[in-house]
Amino acid sequence: MLETTNIEINTSYVKVPNDDLEIDAYLAQPSQNGTFGAIIVFPEIFGINSNIRDITELIAKQGYVAIAPAMYQRIAPGFEADFSAEDVGFSPESYRLGLEYYQQVKYQDILSDIQAA
Repeated sequence: MLETTNIEINTSYVKVPNDDLEIDAYLAQPSQNGTFGAIIVFPEIFGINSNIRDITELIAKQGYVAIAPAMYQRIAPGFEADFSAEDVGFSPESYRLGLEYYQQVKYQDILSDIQAA
């Protein structure tokens, strides 16, 4: 039986095809061969940052394939904001940008991108 606590994983950045768009995503999965359940990790408004990568990896270490699709791929490819020591959290500018992008996202596009992932 597969040990499901802190198992060895592989991680990578991948492109998920969705019609004429390629969605950036962070993928973490057990390094062993096998059949695993899959979980989609939804990023907060700050993109696929270190926190989302850590969560994705933690899920994979429990024996799942975990993928975090870039939810802002259509309006701000590559957007990522992380904690800053100066602000003891997210900077005001990162928060403003994340919120701005979140407000531009179209519900039907998000559903389509999630289904593609």
